[in-house]
Amino acid sequence: MDGIIIQARTGSTRLPGKILLPFYKDERIIDIQIEGLREACPGVRIVLATTTRGQDDVLAEVARQKGIDCYRGGEDDVLGRFIGAAGHFGIDRIIRVCSDNPFLRADTFRTLFEAHDREPADYVAFGWPDGRPTIKSHIGLFAELTTFDALCRAATLTDEQLYHEHVTIYLYTHPETFSVRLLPLPAGLEERQDLRFTLDTPEDFSLLGSLYAEWNEKTDRSLEALLRTVDARPEYLERMRENIRRNEK
Repeated sequence: MDGIIIQARTGSTRLPGKILLPFYKDERIIDIQIEGLREACPGVRIVLATTTRGQDDVLAEVARQKGIDCYRGGEDDVLGRFIGAAGHFGIDRIIRVCSDNPFLRADTFRTLFEAHDREPADYVAFGWPDGRPTIKSHIGLFAELTTFDALCRAATLTDEQLYHEHVTIYLYTHPETFSVRLLPLPAGLEERQDLRFTLDTPEDFSLLGSLYAEWNEKTDRSLEALLRTVDARPEYLERMRENIRRNEK
């Protein structure tokens, strides 16, 4: 079975509860994201994978209200949480989603599935010309595809905290053990290291909230329109560059 697993918690150190704060009118980032996933991937199972901490009860309630599945596991062993979620719901192919990306292009998920259909691999994602997957950048527009089998193998091969906190990093940093496929980025993005659509800090929240409102209300909400909106506002680009400098990956 194919599935989408959203990685979510409220305990962010830089901006706690960010996905539950009002982001656009009365919509929260988690609301925007779930609705976008449903629209782009009808019929695909969506699971919200959060922690067992009491403060994340609110996220389990969000999942219930939205009519999607929920799985709760360890806060620090996120790899184990994903394995538990996929195993519990019988998901073989997983699209991993980070919950703090309000501009996530769920319309690219079909590209990931189709690429895996043509040439199965342990890890499929969009990548930069220098060979980095997009998760290793600030772009915040794309997800990753992996498999239940690959995650289980990774968990048996390492106990290092880094690899258990970051679900897929062991896969794409060990290409001698796991098959890795990086797809070319959509046109116009190959050289755009100056863009930051991921949301970690109060500065990101303020900037991306303004950008989202303009993009949502005045454009067709395409990727091309998003890039045009940013490029037409030098102040947006300068703030993005500054946020990239402050939060270098």
